[in-house]
Amino acid sequence: MSDLVMGYLMLGDLDPFEMVRAAGEGGFKASGIRLTGHRPGDSWPFDPQSEADITRMRAVMEQAGVRLVNACTYRVTADVDPAAYGPVLMACSALGIATLICNSSATEEAVIVSKLAAIADLAAPFGIRLALEFIPVSAVKTLEQAARIAGATGRDNVGLVIDALHLWRSGGSPVDLETVDPSLLLSVQLCDGPSQAPVGDALYAEMRGGRLMAGQGVFDLPGLLRALPRDIEVEVEAPNTVYAGLPPAQRARIARVETEAFLATLQAEASA
Repeated sequence: MSDLVMGYLMLGDLDPFEMVRAAGEGGFKASGIRLTGHRPGDSWPFDPQSEADITRMRAVMEQAGVRLVNACTYRVTADVDPAAYGPVLMACSALGIATLICNSSATEEAVIVSKLAAIADLAAPFGIRLALEFIPVSAVKTLEQAARIAGATGRDNVGLVIDALHLWRSGGSPVDLETVDPSLLLSVQLCDGPSQAPVGDALYAEMRGGRLMAGQGVFDLPGLLRALPRDIEVEVEAPNTVYAGLPPAQRARIARVETEAFLATLQAEASA
């Protein structure tokens, strides 16, 4: 298995430079990041068109011993000009980021397909792939819908990211992955949770700061991992406000240690 990835939300309260430093101090060798707000051009403490910011980030990555594997999360809207993603893609290429994670607020699937296909065409020369994330509070709510949209783009560099929380909170389970083309499955975001799903605003709150570490809830995470390609990229995405008062590096370390221990236990059980 490749290095465990720290999901952006684990330290989403930090600016991008501080986040990478803390990820390294917490023992991670790989991390996701946010380079802009949810749309290209949205204000953020990193400017993808700034050579100074890119140079600074490279230095921070080298000092921290952390590589960046994905940029998230881009909300593809009905009115977005795909060309607006150009600077983001160039920054991703400069930083070695291979995956752009996205979801959508567009209500018509045909529009989502068209926009994703156009962005994928811009990303292809950089060797960058798009990972569509289904989220119950977004326009793309289920695994089935996300797989249908990704397949409809007809682009080899469009696939899916499977967030454990979103899979269960959308009413899905690992069995649903049996109908998905394995080539679409690019990465998995691990967390755990209780069986009872919150409703309304509480569902959003759980997503952003109420997740449990792998093994602390009732999700069938062993079944989820068995249903995915063995070489899939594994990311921990388990933000929880109970850790909010801890130093960032300690928060990162807890996430890494807990998740690596969970994965090691699964591996030992599989080898027994």
